Formats: sequence, structure tokens, C-alpha cells
Amino acid sequence: MTVYTPGALSANAVLTYATSPKEGSKRGCTMTIVNDVSGGRVTIRFRKPTGFNRVLVDVMCGSDNEEDYAFAGTLHGTELCLSARGKCPIEKAKAAKAIVDWTFKRAASGAPLEGLKSDGTPFSVRCLHEGRCACCGRKLTVPESIDTGLGPVCGKKEEV
Repeated sequence: MTVYTPGALSANAVLTYATSPKEGSKRGCTMTIVNDVSGGRVTIRFRKPTGFNRVLVDVMCGSDNEEDYAFAGTLHGTELCLSARGKCPIEKAKAAKAIVDWTFKRAASGAPLEGLKSDGTPFSVRCLHEGRCACCGRKLTVPESIDTGLGPVCGKKEEV
């Protein structure tokens, strides 16, 4: 059963979003891929420098969701090809590659991003586009913040 989540991209929009950042934009576009079963997530920035024919992929490696991104590789169709020149820690880059490859291949084939594996265990993946906090305008990358439209700091202020 598909549940609507604010900020969630439909499966058929995932690749379009990732492959169409504005050319020349340093910041590109950001997507957080969330595994709803395990609670794990990875935040990825897609950018396309002027005159470059590939989409570059940066992985968020710290807590600052505006600046803590490190280059990991390039997007070739539905595959993240890691670069020897990548600045992202290798284990984080490999994990991001596995998540991006699985998610993008399923999205491209029209397969659902939620359901049951062959062994009967559930899986559910959401792809969330970059959101902005309704109070302060900061970029949101934590799934709960994207769902509510408020960052963690502003969300606490609203609770009081």
C-alpha cells in the first residue's frame, strides 16, 4: 500500500529529478532516500557543472545539510559510478552506491519501491526531495522534518 508522504517523489519521478539539476548550479538538487523498515537513510546532491555531460553525485558526510557534501562519483543511467577522485569516505560512498543503484533500477523498471521480498520480509523506500523549513527557510533532509515542513530546531519552538 502506497502512503502519500509530503516531499516524497513518485517512483516514476525519481530519475527525472536526479538527472535534471540546473546546469551550472553549484548546489544542484538534493534527495534523501529513506529505508522505512530499517530507518536508514542517505542524502545525496546531484549537480551538473556547465558544459559537463554527466550528473555529479555528492553524498552528505556530516551534519551540516548545506555544506557537508563530498564528491562520490557520476550518474550513468541508473548506476552511480564511484570515482577514484571521490572525496567521500569509501564505506559511505559504497553504501550510497548500493542504495542509489537499487532504488534507481527499481524506479526505471516501474517496480514498486515498497512491498515484500521473496522471503516475505517487507521493504519500503521513499525518495524525498529537498524541502525548506516553513519558519526559517533552511534546507530539510531529515525525513521527519520533510514530512512536517519544520526543521528540528523550529519544530521544538512550535511545540512550546
